[in-house]
Amino acid sequence: MGYPRCRIGVPRFAILAALIVSCLPFTSSSVWAAYATLAWTCPGDNGGSTRVSQYDLRISTKAIAGTDTVSWWNAATKINLTGKVPGVPGTTDTVVMSGLVNGMRYYAVLRSADAAGNWSTYSNVPSFLAATAITAVNDGNAPAFVLGVPRPTPTSGRTEVSFELPGTMPVEAAIYNAQGRLIRMLESGTLAAGSHLLHWDGTLDGGGNVSSGVYWIRVAAGPMNKRVKVVVAR
Repeated sequence: MGYPRCRIGVPRFAILAALIVSCLPFTSSSVWAAYATLAWTCPGDNGGSTRVSQYDLRISTKAIAGTDTVSWWNAATKINLTGKVPGVPGTTDTVVMSGLVNGMRYYAVLRSADAAGNWSTYSNVPSFLAATAITAVNDGNAPAFVLGVPRPTPTSGRTEVSFELPGTMPVEAAIYNAQGRLIRMLESGTLAAGSHLLHWDGTLDGGGNVSSGVYWIRVAAGPMNKRVKVVVAR
C-alpha cells in the first residue's frame, strides 16, 4: 500500500541568527570561515502527528523578486543535509552552515517532504548575516561584535553597512580617508543590543562630496573596534 497523500505542515523558521563561529586557537596565519546557524520549528505530517521524512534547504545572497519564489528556488544554493533526520513535530531543528562570506546577507527558504515524496509549500524567507571569528575563542561563544560588508562597494556615493551589538554600549562610527583622517562622523551615542544600520551619503562633515578613492568605515563599540573598506568611484 502506498504512503497516503496528505497535507504536510509548512516549515517555518522560528529562530534565525548568524552566531556560530569555530573555536580556533589563535595564530597569525589562521584563516577564518564565516558560519551561520539556522533554526526552525519541525513541521508535522498527518495533521502534525508524524514527523516529515526530509528537508530541502536553500540559500542565496539575492532576495526574492516580488512573488517569484520558484525562480529564486531554482537558482539558489542547496545546502547538503545528507544524514539529517527531521525532528519530532513542534521541536526545534538546526543546521550549521560553513563556507559563507563574512558580513554577507543571505536569504533562506526551507521545504519538507513526507515518505511518499510529497513536498510542502515554501517556508517564510528570513535573512541573516554570516559571522566570522576575529580573535581567539576559547569558550565557544559567538563573537561579541559583528561588522558587516558595505553595500554597495564600489559606490558612486551612497552606501550602508550593518553591525550587531551583544549588549547596550557606547558606539562611535565614522568615515576615514586612506590617510587615516576622520572626514565624517556617522554615529555617536549609546545603542541597544541587536542589529543596527549605518548610512553614508558620500559627503564630508563640512559638506561637499568626497572624491573617488578608498575610505574606511570604523565602528568602535565599547572597548572593541573594527573597520571595513569602501571604495568610492565617481
